[in-house]
Amino acid sequence: MSNIYETTIIVKPDLANDQMKNLNSSIDQFFSENNVSIGYKEDWGIKNLKSAINKYSKGSFKFMRFVASPEFPKKLDSFLKFNSDCLRFLITRSINKLDEITPQANKDN
Repeated sequence: MSNIYETTIIVKPDLANDQMKNLNSSIDQFFSENNVSIGYKEDWGIKNLKSAINKYSKGSFKFMRFVASPEFPKKLDSFLKFNSDCLRFLITRSINKLDEITPQANKDN
């Protein structure tokens, strides 16, 4: 049985464009290796953090929604924990539709 999950990832804001592309491609490759397709993605841009994370007061926010088996979020958790460019992340089971736009998409940074 598959569920819809969503994850929000806070990435270091000072990554160069090629580093960000490498991070995105490694995440996409991880999903494809596990036969999970990403149904929806948003880039929320760089935002201020309420409290500093590893001396960063800002973070680049990435959001994605996907359909996966119940075992996949644990694999994704392990993958993101050991990625040094990810400051924080949150993986949750979604109550939204796979391709539903988030309210954050319409906000300015």
